[in-house]
Amino acid sequence: MIARSIKAKVLVFAIFFMGIASGVLIANFYTTRVTGSPDAANAPDRQGAQRDINKFYDYLGLDQAQREQMHKIGEETRHQYQDLRKETQPRFQSIQEESRAKIRAVLNNEQRRKYDEFRKKMDLRRQNRNRDSKKGDREPNPERGPRSN
Repeated sequence: MIARSIKAKVLVFAIFFMGIASGVLIANFYTTRVTGSPDAANAPDRQGAQRDINKFYDYLGLDQAQREQMHKIGEETRHQYQDLRKETQPRFQSIQEESRAKIRAVLNNEQRRKYDEFRKKMDLRRQNRNRDSKKGDREPNPERGPRSN
């Protein structure tokens, strides 16, 4: 009698779990494939980030007023970083162009052709990666990492 009760509970739990799993998969498929919207595709990332932020707030034991203040500080900081990126981006691009010109001056014609071909591929790859990784109104940083030259 007890074994039947346990089997029944396990069966109900398994069916419940399969329902949740299939719901998540269908929602993910719909979000990423059917809507085709970048905002919709990034919604799970934003939800995950917001969940992490809320966990942090819970860990600190913040009340609602503190949470709102923290959110406001985060938004202000994000805007400041965006403004800084807008100010410094032209300088980064200038340095990159100077560096590329110096490199091209060292190369012979065949090497220069190969270098230009390589740079074109890398720039295209970076543009595609930045376009794919855009989230919300966050701006991409095309000069991140050692691949700028």
